[in-house]
Amino acid sequence: MRRPTVAIVGLGLVGGSLARALSGAGYRVIGHDRPRILREAVAAGAIALAARSVPLAVAEADIVVLAASPRTNRRLLPQAARAARADVSLTDVGSVKRGICGEARRRRLTRFVGGHPMAGREASGFAASRPDLFRGRWWILTPEAGTTPAALRAVRALVRAAGARPVVMPAAEHDRAVAFLSHVPQVVAWALFGAARSDRVAKRHLGVAGPAFRDMTRLARSPRALWREILRENRGEVRQALAALRAALRRPV
Repeated sequence: MRRPTVAIVGLGLVGGSLARALSGAGYRVIGHDRPRILREAVAAGAIALAARSVPLAVAEADIVVLAASPRTNRRLLPQAARAARADVSLTDVGSVKRGICGEARRRRLTRFVGGHPMAGREASGFAASRPDLFRGRWWILTPEAGTTPAALRAVRALVRAAGARPVVMPAAEHDRAVAFLSHVPQVVAWALFGAARSDRVAKRHLGVAGPAFRDMTRLARSPRALWREILRENRGEVRQALAALRAALRRPV
């Protein structure tokens, strides 16, 4: 059976890892990003074809994956939908879902399936991508009530081909859950690392930290610009999660 052609718009950590995984699984992958990144992706065998624009990337695709930041994905969605064939399935990999799913609903894009792989690293960019990033990880899908079964099947198959395990939930439920499971842990990592660096004694001895501190602050090296955007996009749920964390900290151990 012919493997679908997949267009991936954005070849950073997640998009680049997905391109590597799908190419390894026999998919034909078309990529769009900056020229330097495209050259690296072609040289690495992550993509079969480099596209200089979003319309060129999606013109031959069976599935389109928007793999930029949440706000950029939302802006690119109508452009990709206009350029794609009517039967093309669209998805994204952003870590906030209500915004882009609402945009798809307003535009009546019944072949859009919101997606979020629960996998990542503190490093960023195509150079940090790896084909096994999603292996064994959950990949949340957030279809709307009007999403076509064919689109959901196509995106599920793509997720499984990348080595991940698809799970379906409403967009609002996703955003509440990841506020606790992903977004607040990022804030806590920054806060803990910042607190240790601000103490004159602890700062001198960061090098002797054990695995507990290293594991809890690993995320502090994540790209701040991207994370500030994510936190703004999900700020209502993040506020509630932080309030719950403060309440938990006030309770006796």
